[in-house]
Amino acid sequence: MPIVEVFEGKDVEQLLCVAEFGFMPRIGELISRDTEGYFRYYNVVEVWHRQVGAKSSFVACVRVEEDS
Repeated sequence: MPIVEVFEGKDVEQLLCVAEFGFMPRIGELISRDTEGYFRYYNVVEVWHRQVGAKSSFVACVRVEEDS
């Protein structure tokens, strides 16, 4: 199961959370997140993998925008 960094904002401004997913989120899908007893919904708008260190390990990342 992939560990995914979820960023919010147009320019990857804010790390929203780091979470384990049963799948890799894809562009166009919704992610729902329980926040203080109710759900917020986020549209996945970008997916990428960033390299960490020189050992060629990668971290999955997605950028989301709150669904209004």
